[in-house]
Amino acid sequence: MKKALALFLALVLSMSLMTACGSKKEETPAAAPESGETSSEALPGEGMKIALVCDKVGTQVFLTQMVDALNEAAEKYGFEPTVAECADSAAFEDNMRALVAEDYDLIIGGGWQAGDAINKVATEYPDAANYALIDSEVEAENVKCISYREQEGAYLIGVIAALTTDGESHTYGAVHVNEGPGSWKWRFGYMEGVKSIDPDAQFVFNYVGSYSDPAKAKELAIQQYEQGCVFINSAAAGGDSGTFEAAKEKGFYTSGQDVDLTDPENPYIVSSQIKDTYQSVWNLLDEFFGGSYTNDNSVWGVSEGTIGAVHVTHETANPRSERLSDDDIATLKQVADDIRTGKLDLTNYPTEEAYFAG
Repeated sequence: MKKALALFLALVLSMSLMTACGSKKEETPAAAPESGETSSEALPGEGMKIALVCDKVGTQVFLTQMVDALNEAAEKYGFEPTVAECADSAAFEDNMRALVAEDYDLIIGGGWQAGDAINKVATEYPDAANYALIDSEVEAENVKCISYREQEGAYLIGVIAALTTDGESHTYGAVHVNEGPGSWKWRFGYMEGVKSIDPDAQFVFNYVGSYSDPAKAKELAIQQYEQGCVFINSAAAGGDSGTFEAAKEKGFYTSGQDVDLTDPENPYIVSSQIKDTYQSVWNLLDEFFGGSYTNDNSVWGVSEGTIGAVHVTHETANPRSERLSDDDIATLKQVADDIRTGKLDLTNYPTEEAYFAG
Protein backbone atom coordinates (compact mmCIF):
# COMPACT_ATOMS: atom_id res chain seq x y z
CA MET A 1 0.00 0.00 0.00
CA LYS A 2 2.75 2.44 0.94
CA LYS A 3 4.65 1.47 -2.19
CA ALA A 4 1.52 2.09 -4.34
CA LEU A 5 1.01 5.52 -2.71
CA ALA A 6 4.62 6.45 -3.31
CA LEU A 7 4.31 5.42 -6.94
CA PHE A 8 1.16 7.55 -7.32
CA LEU A 9 2.83 10.66 -5.81
CA ALA A 10 5.85 10.22 -8.05
CA LEU A 11 3.58 10.10 -11.08
CA VAL A 12 1.74 13.28 -10.04
CA LEU A 13 5.03 15.15 -9.46
CA SER A 14 6.34 14.04 -12.83
CA MET A 15 3.20 15.30 -14.59
CA SER A 16 3.41 18.64 -12.71
CA LEU A 17 6.98 19.17 -13.84
CA MET A 18 6.08 18.35 -17.41
CA THR A 19 3.17 20.82 -17.31
CA ALA A 20 5.38 23.56 -15.82
CA CYS A 21 8.05 23.04 -18.44
CA GLY A 22 5.49 23.07 -21.20
CA SER A 23 3.96 26.38 -20.00
CA LYS A 24 7.23 28.26 -19.60
CA LYS A 25 7.70 30.92 -22.29
CA GLU A 26 10.54 29.84 -24.47
CA GLU A 27 13.17 32.59 -24.55
CA THR A 28 14.85 32.90 -27.91
CA PRO A 29 17.08 35.72 -29.09
CA ALA A 30 15.21 38.45 -30.98
CA ALA A 31 15.79 38.24 -34.67
CA ALA A 32 18.04 40.98 -35.99
CA PRO A 33 16.08 43.47 -38.10
CA GLU A 34 16.49 43.01 -41.81
CA SER A 35 18.09 45.76 -43.83
CA GLY A 36 15.76 48.77 -44.03
CA GLU A 37 13.70 47.82 -40.95
CA THR A 38 13.49 50.24 -38.05
CA SER A 39 14.27 49.33 -34.47
CA SER A 40 11.36 48.66 -32.15
CA GLU A 41 13.03 50.48 -29.24
CA ALA A 42 10.65 52.61 -27.16
CA LEU A 43 10.61 56.34 -27.85
CA PRO A 44 11.83 58.50 -24.95
CA GLY A 45 8.41 60.03 -24.35
CA GLU A 46 6.32 56.87 -24.38
CA GLY A 47 4.02 56.78 -21.36
CA MET A 48 4.47 60.54 -20.77
CA LYS A 49 1.89 63.31 -21.12
CA ILE A 50 2.61 66.93 -22.08
CA ALA A 51 0.05 69.74 -22.23
CA LEU A 52 -0.06 73.21 -23.76
CA VAL A 53 -2.38 75.57 -21.88
CA CYS A 54 -3.26 78.65 -23.89
CA ASP A 55 -5.89 81.11 -24.99
CA LYS A 56 -8.53 80.05 -27.54
CA VAL A 57 -6.40 79.07 -30.53
CA GLY A 58 -8.71 79.90 -33.43
CA THR A 59 -6.61 81.38 -36.23
CA GLN A 60 -4.01 83.05 -33.99
CA VAL A 61 -0.78 82.08 -35.73
CA PHE A 62 1.17 82.76 -32.53
CA LEU A 63 -0.80 79.86 -30.96
CA THR A 64 -1.35 77.59 -33.97
CA GLN A 65 2.43 77.40 -34.35
CA MET A 66 2.75 76.12 -30.77
CA VAL A 67 0.05 73.50 -31.36
CA ASP A 68 1.72 72.32 -34.58
CA ALA A 69 5.09 71.98 -32.87
CA LEU A 70 3.59 70.10 -29.91
CA ASN A 71 1.87 67.57 -32.16
CA GLU A 72 4.89 67.07 -34.38
CA ALA A 73 7.18 66.62 -31.38
CA ALA A 74 4.74 64.04 -30.01
CA GLU A 75 5.32 61.95 -33.12
CA LYS A 76 9.08 62.21 -32.71
CA TYR A 77 9.26 61.54 -28.98
CA GLY A 78 6.16 59.40 -28.42
CA PHE A 79 4.41 61.37 -25.66
CA GLU A 80 0.68 62.05 -25.44
CA PRO A 81 -0.05 65.71 -26.37
CA THR A 82 -2.92 67.78 -25.02
CA VAL A 83 -3.99 71.32 -25.87
CA ALA A 84 -6.12 72.96 -23.16
CA GLU A 85 -7.75 76.08 -24.59
CA CYS A 86 -8.98 78.67 -22.11
CA ALA A 87 -11.82 81.11 -22.56
CA ASP A 88 -10.91 83.28 -19.56
CA SER A 89 -8.37 83.68 -16.74
CA ALA A 90 -10.23 81.31 -14.44
CA ALA A 91 -10.06 78.55 -17.05
CA PHE A 92 -6.26 78.69 -17.07
CA GLU A 93 -6.05 77.79 -13.40
CA ASP A 94 -8.84 75.19 -13.62
CA ASN A 95 -7.20 73.45 -16.56
CA MET A 96 -3.77 73.42 -14.94
CA ARG A 97 -5.14 71.95 -11.72
CA ALA A 98 -6.88 69.23 -13.75
CA LEU A 99 -3.64 68.44 -15.59
CA VAL A 100 -1.74 68.16 -12.31
CA ALA A 101 -4.41 65.77 -11.00
CA GLU A 102 -4.00 63.68 -14.16
CA ASP A 103 -0.24 63.35 -13.61
CA TYR A 104 1.00 65.28 -16.63
CA ASP A 105 4.78 65.32 -16.91
CA LEU A 106 5.18 68.80 -18.42
CA ILE A 107 2.69 71.67 -18.45
CA ILE A 108 3.50 74.52 -20.85
CA GLY A 109 1.84 77.91 -20.52
CA GLY A 110 1.49 79.43 -23.98
CA GLY A 111 1.71 83.20 -23.60
CA TRP A 112 1.50 85.80 -20.85
CA GLN A 113 -2.18 84.98 -20.22
CA ALA A 114 -1.05 81.73 -18.59
CA GLY A 115 1.38 83.47 -16.25
CA ASP A 116 -0.69 84.01 -13.10
CA ALA A 117 -2.20 80.52 -13.21
CA ILE A 118 1.04 78.63 -13.78
CA ASN A 119 2.78 80.66 -11.08
CA LYS A 120 0.06 79.75 -8.58
CA VAL A 121 -0.29 76.07 -9.50
CA ALA A 122 3.47 75.47 -9.69
CA THR A 123 3.89 77.04 -6.26
CA GLU A 124 1.14 74.89 -4.73
CA TYR A 125 2.23 71.66 -6.43
CA PRO A 126 6.00 72.04 -6.96
CA ASP A 127 6.73 68.34 -7.42
CA ALA A 128 3.61 67.31 -9.33
CA ALA A 129 4.92 68.23 -12.79
CA ASN A 130 7.50 70.19 -14.74
CA TYR A 131 6.31 73.68 -15.67
CA ALA A 132 7.32 76.03 -18.48
CA LEU A 133 6.01 79.40 -19.65
CA ILE A 134 6.55 80.85 -23.12
CA ASP A 135 6.82 84.61 -23.70
CA SER A 136 6.46 85.76 -20.11
CA GLU A 137 8.14 85.54 -16.71
CA VAL A 138 6.84 84.65 -13.24
CA GLU A 139 8.41 84.44 -9.79
CA ALA A 140 8.03 80.68 -9.15
CA GLU A 141 11.52 79.16 -9.34
CA ASN A 142 10.21 75.83 -10.61
CA VAL A 143 8.71 77.40 -13.74
CA LYS A 144 11.08 77.56 -16.71
CA CYS A 145 10.32 80.92 -18.31
CA ILE A 146 11.15 81.55 -21.96
CA SER A 147 11.64 85.16 -22.99
CA TYR A 148 13.23 86.69 -26.06
CA ARG A 149 15.84 89.13 -27.31
CA GLU A 150 13.23 91.04 -29.34
CA GLN A 151 15.73 93.85 -29.82
CA GLU A 152 17.54 91.62 -32.33
CA GLY A 153 14.46 91.33 -34.53
CA ALA A 154 13.72 95.02 -34.12
CA TYR A 155 17.27 95.80 -35.27
CA LEU A 156 16.67 93.82 -38.46
CA ILE A 157 13.41 95.73 -39.02
CA GLY A 158 15.34 98.98 -38.55
CA VAL A 159 17.84 97.97 -41.21
CA ILE A 160 14.94 96.99 -43.49
CA ALA A 161 13.34 100.40 -42.86
CA ALA A 162 16.48 102.30 -43.88
CA LEU A 163 17.06 100.13 -46.97
CA THR A 164 13.40 100.48 -47.98
CA THR A 165 13.43 104.26 -47.55
CA ASP A 166 16.77 104.49 -49.39
CA GLY A 167 17.40 108.15 -48.50
CA GLU A 168 13.94 109.32 -49.54
CA SER A 169 13.41 110.53 -45.98
CA HIS A 170 15.45 110.57 -42.81
CA THR A 171 12.36 110.56 -40.59
CA TYR A 172 11.15 107.16 -39.42
CA GLY A 173 7.95 106.38 -37.57
CA ALA A 174 6.70 103.72 -35.21
CA VAL A 175 3.28 103.04 -33.69
CA HIS A 176 3.48 101.06 -30.44
CA VAL A 177 1.03 99.82 -27.85
CA ASN A 178 2.56 101.84 -25.02
CA GLU A 179 5.67 103.67 -23.91
CA GLY A 180 6.37 101.47 -20.89
CA PRO A 181 9.76 99.94 -20.08
CA GLY A 182 8.64 96.71 -21.72
CA SER A 183 8.63 98.33 -25.16
CA TRP A 184 12.06 99.91 -24.84
CA LYS A 185 14.05 97.01 -26.30
CA TRP A 186 11.85 97.12 -29.43
CA ARG A 187 12.38 100.87 -29.81
CA PHE A 188 16.10 100.59 -29.07
CA GLY A 189 16.67 97.82 -31.60
CA TYR A 190 14.65 99.59 -34.29
CA MET A 191 16.51 102.88 -33.88
CA GLU A 192 19.92 101.24 -33.83
CA GLY A 193 19.12 99.20 -36.93
CA VAL A 194 18.01 102.29 -38.84
CA LYS A 195 21.04 104.31 -37.75
CA SER A 196 23.43 101.57 -38.85
CA ILE A 197 22.39 102.48 -42.43
CA ASP A 198 21.16 106.06 -42.01
CA PRO A 199 23.14 107.89 -39.30
CA ASP A 200 21.08 111.06 -39.89
CA ALA A 201 17.84 109.34 -38.91
CA GLN A 202 15.20 111.01 -36.76
CA PHE A 203 12.31 109.17 -35.13
CA VAL A 204 8.65 109.74 -34.33
CA PHE A 205 7.04 107.36 -31.82
CA ASN A 206 3.37 107.32 -30.91
CA TYR A 207 1.43 105.03 -28.60
CA VAL A 208 -2.04 103.60 -29.02
CA GLY A 209 -2.55 102.79 -25.32
CA SER A 210 -4.40 99.58 -26.16
CA TYR A 211 -3.70 96.10 -27.52
CA SER A 212 -6.61 96.34 -29.94
CA ASP A 213 -7.38 99.73 -31.43
CA PRO A 214 -6.91 99.74 -35.23
CA ALA A 215 -8.67 103.08 -35.60
CA LYS A 216 -6.23 104.86 -33.26
CA ALA A 217 -3.23 103.12 -34.85
CA LYS A 218 -4.38 104.26 -38.29
CA GLU A 219 -4.85 107.83 -37.09
CA LEU A 220 -1.35 107.94 -35.55
CA ALA A 221 0.26 106.36 -38.62
CA ILE A 222 -1.32 108.97 -40.90
CA GLN A 223 -0.03 111.72 -38.61
CA GLN A 224 3.47 110.28 -38.86
CA TYR A 225 3.22 110.02 -42.64
CA GLU A 226 2.24 113.69 -42.77
CA GLN A 227 5.39 114.44 -40.76
CA GLY A 228 7.49 112.90 -43.50
CA CYS A 229 7.77 109.23 -42.47
CA VAL A 230 8.21 106.94 -45.46
CA PHE A 231 8.54 103.86 -43.22
CA ILE A 232 6.42 103.31 -40.09
CA ASN A 233 7.05 100.24 -37.95
CA SER A 234 3.81 98.93 -36.44
CA ALA A 235 4.03 97.30 -33.01
CA ALA A 236 0.43 97.96 -32.02
CA ALA A 237 -0.71 94.34 -31.54
CA GLY A 238 -4.32 94.14 -32.71
CA GLY A 239 -4.00 97.70 -33.96
CA ASP A 240 -1.50 96.75 -36.67
CA SER A 241 -4.31 96.33 -39.19
CA GLY A 242 -5.04 100.05 -38.84
CA THR A 243 -1.43 100.93 -39.67
CA PHE A 244 -1.50 98.57 -42.64
CA GLU A 245 -4.71 100.13 -43.92
CA ALA A 246 -3.19 103.61 -43.67
CA ALA A 247 -0.05 102.43 -45.50
CA LYS A 248 -2.11 101.14 -48.40
CA GLU A 249 -4.13 104.36 -48.57
CA LYS A 250 -1.21 106.79 -48.25
CA GLY A 251 1.60 104.81 -49.87
CA PHE A 252 4.12 104.62 -47.01
CA TYR A 253 5.90 101.39 -46.02
CA THR A 254 5.45 99.42 -42.83
CA SER A 255 6.08 96.14 -40.99
CA GLY A 256 4.31 93.93 -38.46
CA GLN A 257 5.16 91.95 -35.34
CA ASP A 258 5.47 88.37 -34.05
CA VAL A 259 4.17 86.44 -37.08
CA ASP A 260 4.34 86.82 -40.85
CA LEU A 261 1.92 89.64 -41.63
CA THR A 262 3.13 90.34 -45.15
CA ASP A 263 0.25 90.32 -47.58
CA PRO A 264 0.18 89.94 -51.37
CA GLU A 265 -2.80 92.30 -51.36
CA ASN A 266 -0.82 95.00 -49.54
CA PRO A 267 2.68 95.51 -51.02
CA TYR A 268 3.41 98.22 -48.46
CA ILE A 269 3.91 95.67 -45.66
CA VAL A 270 7.59 95.04 -46.33
CA SER A 271 8.35 92.58 -43.52
CA SER A 272 7.41 91.36 -40.06
CA GLN A 273 9.50 90.97 -36.96
CA ILE A 274 9.18 87.28 -36.08
CA LYS A 275 8.78 85.70 -32.66
CA ASP A 276 8.81 82.05 -33.66
CA THR A 277 6.68 80.09 -31.18
CA TYR A 278 6.89 76.97 -33.37
CA GLN A 279 10.66 76.87 -32.94
CA SER A 280 10.30 77.81 -29.28
CA VAL A 281 8.22 74.72 -28.49
CA TRP A 282 10.62 72.52 -30.43
CA ASN A 283 13.61 74.00 -28.56
CA LEU A 284 11.87 73.40 -25.25
CA LEU A 285 10.94 69.78 -25.99
CA ASP A 286 14.33 68.97 -27.51
CA GLU A 287 15.85 70.11 -24.22
CA PHE A 288 13.28 68.17 -22.20
CA PHE A 289 14.02 64.88 -23.94
CA GLY A 290 17.67 65.61 -24.69
CA GLY A 291 18.83 65.70 -21.10
CA SER A 292 19.65 69.42 -20.92
CA TYR A 293 16.36 70.62 -19.45
CA THR A 294 16.47 72.67 -16.24
CA ASN A 295 14.13 75.08 -14.50
CA ASP A 296 16.51 77.92 -15.29
CA ASN A 297 14.96 80.70 -17.36
CA SER A 298 16.07 81.06 -20.98
CA VAL A 299 16.33 84.06 -23.27
CA TRP A 300 16.28 83.19 -26.97
CA GLY A 301 16.95 85.20 -30.10
CA VAL A 302 18.31 84.95 -33.63
CA SER A 303 20.91 82.32 -32.74
CA GLU A 304 18.24 80.00 -31.34
CA GLY A 305 16.02 80.47 -34.40
CA THR A 306 13.21 82.10 -32.44
CA ILE A 307 13.66 85.78 -33.39
CA GLY A 308 14.08 87.19 -36.86
CA ALA A 309 12.43 88.97 -39.78
CA VAL A 310 10.50 87.88 -42.86
CA HIS A 311 12.66 87.64 -46.01
CA VAL A 312 15.78 87.55 -43.83
CA THR A 313 15.73 84.70 -41.31
CA HIS A 314 12.24 83.42 -42.14
CA GLU A 315 10.94 82.82 -45.64
CA THR A 316 7.42 83.47 -46.86
CA ALA A 317 5.27 82.55 -49.84
CA ASN A 318 4.30 86.22 -50.17
CA PRO A 319 6.18 88.39 -52.69
CA ARG A 320 9.05 90.60 -51.64
CA SER A 321 8.69 94.36 -51.87
CA GLU A 322 10.24 95.94 -54.95
CA ARG A 323 11.97 98.33 -52.56
CA LEU A 324 14.24 95.52 -51.33
CA SER A 325 16.81 94.41 -53.88
CA ASP A 326 18.85 91.21 -53.92
CA ASP A 327 21.80 93.24 -52.61
CA ASP A 328 19.62 94.54 -49.77
CA ILE A 329 18.64 91.00 -48.82
CA ALA A 330 22.29 89.93 -48.88
CA THR A 331 23.10 92.84 -46.55
CA LEU A 332 20.29 91.85 -44.21
CA LYS A 333 21.31 88.20 -44.13
CA GLN A 334 24.85 89.25 -43.24
CA VAL A 335 23.52 91.39 -40.38
CA ALA A 336 21.47 88.43 -39.13
CA ASP A 337 24.55 86.21 -39.32
CA ASP A 338 26.57 88.78 -37.37
CA ILE A 339 23.89 88.72 -34.66
CA ARG A 340 23.80 84.92 -34.72
CA THR A 341 27.57 84.58 -34.27
CA GLY A 342 27.84 87.35 -31.68
CA LYS A 343 29.87 89.67 -33.90
CA LEU A 344 27.00 92.11 -33.45
CA ASP A 345 26.03 91.77 -29.80
CA LEU A 346 22.68 93.27 -28.82
CA THR A 347 22.27 91.23 -25.65
CA ASN A 348 23.08 94.10 -23.33
CA TYR A 349 21.64 97.49 -24.10
CA PRO A 350 21.43 100.80 -22.19
CA THR A 351 18.42 102.05 -20.32
CA GLU A 352 16.24 104.55 -22.15
CA GLU A 353 17.47 107.34 -19.89
CA ALA A 354 21.15 106.52 -20.52
CA TYR A 355 20.58 106.13 -24.25
CA PHE A 356 19.16 109.60 -24.73
CA ALA A 357 21.46 111.19 -22.16
CA GLY A 358 24.47 110.06 -24.15
